Amino acid sequence: MASTATAHEPTRHSTRVRAQIPVLVASLDSAIQFSERCHTLVVNTEGCGVRLSRHLEPGTPVLLDELPGGGRVRGSVASSVPLGNEGKYWLVGIALESIGNVWCIQPAPADWASASLPASVSLPRKQEEWPYTFFSTKGEAHPGRK
Repeated sequence: MASTATAHEPTRHSTRVRAQIPVLVASLDSAIQFSERCHTLVVNTEGCGVRLSRHLEPGTPVLLDELPGGGRVRGSVASSVPLGNEGKYWLVGIALESIGNVWCIQPAPADWASASLPASVSLPRKQEEWPYTFFSTKGEAHPGRK
């Protein structure tokens, strides 16, 4: 008997941008002692994807600190998947509590709300380099591609 289940991709409300932005991720759950400096892999107005050295359970509240312009924002872990077979790194998706251009991306994609933050972040130059090939091309901004 054939399955009638279909894959469902969650609706994305803003364009994802590939950007390596340094950030400090810290758990806000007192039962989980975790803090790690890392870089974002992709960002949008609702959240980001970061590479961490450990798994975090979905729903874990986190603080993203040391954002461009000195900002900080609260969020929660939306997903956590291992990168590779060794379990050394995890791709962790983080949903922000407050949406907006907390990343200071300028110029921002047309569908991002205009936020006038002082700093700007350069987009990566190596478009074909991993981890960017890990993500689908649907709904992403590709620097240099018209």
